[in-house]
Amino acid sequence: MRAVSFRVTRILAVLLAAASLVSACVDSRPRGSTGPGTATPTGPSTPAVAPGGMAQIALLVPLSGENQGAARLGQALQNAARMAASEAGRGKIQIRVYDTAGDPGKAAQVAGQALTEGASLIVGPLFSANTSAVGAIASRAGVPVISFSTDSAVAGNGVYVSGYLPESEAQRIVGFARSRGISTFGVIYPRTAYGRAALDAARGAAGGGGIVAELGYSRSFEGIQQATGDFAPIYNTARPGGLIMPESGQGLRTLGAFLDYYGMSPGRVQYLGLGQWNSPDTLKEPSLRGGWFPAPDPDRVDAFAARYRASHGETPPVLAVLSYDAVMIAAQLLQEAAASGTDQPFDERALTRPQGFRGALGPLRFGRNGLAERGMAILEVGPGGFTVIDPAPSIFGAGS
Repeated sequence: MRAVSFRVTRILAVLLAAASLVSACVDSRPRGSTGPGTATPTGPSTPAVAPGGMAQIALLVPLSGENQGAARLGQALQNAARMAASEAGRGKIQIRVYDTAGDPGKAAQVAGQALTEGASLIVGPLFSANTSAVGAIASRAGVPVISFSTDSAVAGNGVYVSGYLPESEAQRIVGFARSRGISTFGVIYPRTAYGRAALDAARGAAGGGGIVAELGYSRSFEGIQQATGDFAPIYNTARPGGLIMPESGQGLRTLGAFLDYYGMSPGRVQYLGLGQWNSPDTLKEPSLRGGWFPAPDPDRVDAFAARYRASHGETPPVLAVLSYDAVMIAAQLLQEAAASGTDQPFDERALTRPQGFRGALGPLRFGRNGLAERGMAILEVGPGGFTVIDPAPSIFGAGS
């Protein structure tokens, strides 16, 4: 086990703070046949890139528009993409930047322009509605899209969602809990788009019979107070070994305090979180101490943030990591295509290879459903910081 310093904890918080901007823009529409699990249909092949030749990558990010926060994130995404191209793609990758202005119509327009100008891979856009618009156009041209969205519903049909997803986080925390002897789980979750996605993810990770108690609540002080009281008899009947709490910030602190008050203390059940726990706010609630949650490897976070700061004078937002990784994936595939002599570096087989890719914060890979799986550590909440109790994997094995 290794402790995470307060300095790294603050860096983690900055890196992950921007996720709230993206999750607030998740599309809450029902998930239909074009969502996760839909196989990529037979269509045009991906554009050819001469082995050893230059590949043109279109970076679609918001650089203007009314949402100034999104525009600042767009600039950070551009900075990180160029940093990756400089580190690993020099002489291999030409990045062309297109401003989506955070608008689906504009995103579709610039995607069409990028395809006309010869893009063989689209990186971005940021929001789920923009990703849907871009994906429809790119699919017809056979050009894959690596989106920064955290909405699983837009994945598939040539769109790869690269954000930290509740599906991947739930698999990691449930798998670790089971390795520690926990076989049944409860879920108490906010009735929000993220909360419902986290519940679905927990059900999928735990499998049939794994979730023995669940309850949703209105995300307010009164809603949490009411729900924890209502949940107590459900918990006492089912007696789950682990309790999954997909919350963050003040909501998480309130939830932990009321669970403890109503007898569901961490001495009776193991508290489990998802990536949103990775914040200094989590450390402020004593009842959360001893809880476990998945997160990027803190040492790798620190190293990436230091490189970015050296170039740009500030700590990057989390989405900068996604942009960096997408360009690094392209560079890795181009290098391997040059060695093998193929002119299809970005086809589905290459993008969904089982061993995945080397990311800034650890390994990542895409399933055929377009969803990202990221190698994460397991952290434990302590009185003054987080401790790594299970390190992130360095690679994905071909059979894992």
